[in-house]
Formats: sequence, C-alpha cells, structure tokens
Amino acid sequence: MAQRFGNLKVYFPNIVFKIIPDARLGKNQAAFRVPLNVNKLDIKDYLSHIYNVTVTDVRTTVFAGKQTTSRHTGQKDRSSRIKKAIVTIKEEFEYPKEADVDKNFGGLELKYEQMRRANKLKGWRIRPSIEMMALRAKILEGRREADAAASSQKN
Repeated sequence: MAQRFGNLKVYFPNIVFKIIPDARLGKNQAAFRVPLNVNKLDIKDYLSHIYNVTVTDVRTTVFAGKQTTSRHTGQKDRSSRIKKAIVTIKEEFEYPKEADVDKNFGGLELKYEQMRRANKLKGWRIRPSIEMMALRAKILEGRREADAAASSQKN
C-alpha cells in the first residue's frame, strides 16, 4: 500500500520551501520558510515524497509582518506574514553548501554592470576605472575557461 499522510497529491511541486539556517536546531532538524497555505501534513508529504526523507515531526509558526512607517506621509504599513516550519527528520540533516554566485550565476557580470551604470551617471564621458578593467579581465578569463572546457568535452 502506498504511503499517505495528508490529502495533498504531489506530482510536480508548485510550492517553494526555502531553507533557513539555524544553529540552535539539532542535527536531525531543519528550518524552512513555507507558504502560508501549507499545513503540517502537506509539509510532511512534500518532504517525504520529493526528497525521500523520513519526517518524524513538523512544527509550524506564523510570524506577523513587520510594521513600517512612511517617512513622507506617516502612513503605517505592514509587510506580509511569514510561516516557518521546523522539521525533525529521522536521518541526520546537513545544510547544502552555498553556491558560488560569482562563478555560476553571473555575479561578476552583475558587478561590472553596476559599476558601469554608476560610472555613466557621473558624466557624459565614461572612463572605466582600474577596478572595472580588472573585473572585465576576470569575466573574460572565466568565459575562456568555460569555452575551453566545453570544447574539450566535445572532443
């Protein structure tokens, strides 16, 4: 018989669970930021069916949004609420390593574009700084390495 916990059938997940690193949790616990409409059974279903882990306990809390006041109008506003789930897993949990944003997700190109735009705002004549030239050289070097790796894989 199939393993069933809640009433949610998970085929292709259309919800996002964001891992929240928390040093206060045990080695077999993990904290997630989850959508407000997801309940404990849905969280258990999602983690057990998608990631094949044995979930023993799920605790959820809903945090109120932070209140802010506009400096110009004095009008009070509140940010959206956040739901946090602390999940206890039978196996020991290890947080995934952080991705290298500069290498894998175009972080260097983003920094270069920000510097270029800031430089453009200074005046009509754009003169790249030494930092910009070094960053540009690093970007080009990374692209050459990626092209060389791709061509060596084809051969």
